[in-house]
Amino acid sequence: MDATLEATIRDQLAFNRDRTAPPPDAVPVPPIPAARYRDPHLFDLEREHVWRRTWLFAAHESELREPGDYVTFGRSGAPLVVVRGQDGEIRAFYNSCRHRGAPVVRDACGTARRLTCQYHSWSYDLEGQLRAVPDARSFVDLEPAALGLVPVRCERWEGWVFVNEDPDAEGLVNFLGPLCEQMREVNGPSLRKLGTQTHHVAANWKAMVDAFLEVYHIRTVHPDNAALLYDDATVSVAMLANGHSRLTVGIKPEMLGIMDPSPAADNPSVGSLWRETSTSFGWFPNIVAPLDTGAFPLLCMWPLDHRTTELELQWFAPDWGDGDPPDEHTMRMTLFETVMAQDTANMAAIQRSVESRGARPFQIGWHERLIHHFHRAVDLAIGTEVPAELAVSDALDRFVERP
Repeated sequence: MDATLEATIRDQLAFNRDRTAPPPDAVPVPPIPAARYRDPHLFDLEREHVWRRTWLFAAHESELREPGDYVTFGRSGAPLVVVRGQDGEIRAFYNSCRHRGAPVVRDACGTARRLTCQYHSWSYDLEGQLRAVPDARSFVDLEPAALGLVPVRCERWEGWVFVNEDPDAEGLVNFLGPLCEQMREVNGPSLRKLGTQTHHVAANWKAMVDAFLEVYHIRTVHPDNAALLYDDATVSVAMLANGHSRLTVGIKPEMLGIMDPSPAADNPSVGSLWRETSTSFGWFPNIVAPLDTGAFPLLCMWPLDHRTTELELQWFAPDWGDGDPPDEHTMRMTLFETVMAQDTANMAAIQRSVESRGARPFQIGWHERLIHHFHRAVDLAIGTEVPAELAVSDALDRFVERP
């Protein structure tokens, strides 16, 4: 991490630990309408303007090592396939045969020499070009060159692969902005997919994102784990462009080193700040990445409907080479399940609350302002179609850190 930024974060941690009142530059955070978490119309707007027009994390290069390796992806609402071509490039296509729309791959992941529809066996190469049509004699003026799989925007940065259904969207690196530099020391290409944990939660996806954009709750919700490790009074946050964010909380001095991985499982690229704090990055729209020196998860909040979310924890770790992953990586996954159980326990009750007659706008604090920043980014993605009674204020826009 840039030395000037690291010094700034350390100064903020120290300042926040010692202060007895709001910081001098703090302002009241405008309330967030509770109906944002229950309104089906807003959910439909989000599906159209957020999920179908934003860069979404789809895979890591370690899942697509060789030509023909593929994963399917349907989180934007459309069936997609992401595949590494013979030329080494990673591309995305709609997983839909140009004949009559059947999928050209059916498994969630795998390896294929050709992408072949299992309905009528039209076959495509790994670059999406139509290569074989059974009984082609029955098609008049068939033009195979014009019948390739329909491409989808697919770009990668430092090992992370993203897709976007909007052909006119800005490039991935521009979208990620300062995250690209601030996350670089995790050395994404050196990582490897470790595993996945999935939870279905009876709550709106935005309520789930909110839960991981603050540490105000750790003393109450995590008294026997996170609260023992972190000094939540030291929290430092940054609202970054395009709805992204950074949150850093100091590790208690007496706990430093207790959760460090062994040298064999450590990521040598990670600097001292990340070893002395918990630093997580919010990837708009739906991911919180608590990066670490060893194994760590991407917390992915995928909406199923306006009151149900799939919380998917995709775990990554420094590449361990041949054989099974180190036991300490899998043990960390198991321990983290305890934390997740505590986090998700509140969610269904919160959803019932926001759907009740007693629901009122949420009054959040300055230390929770990343939540407001995230909701504001949702509104900016949707634009003028957001109903006035559901919109969040632009009052904090001036606090967004611009490049």
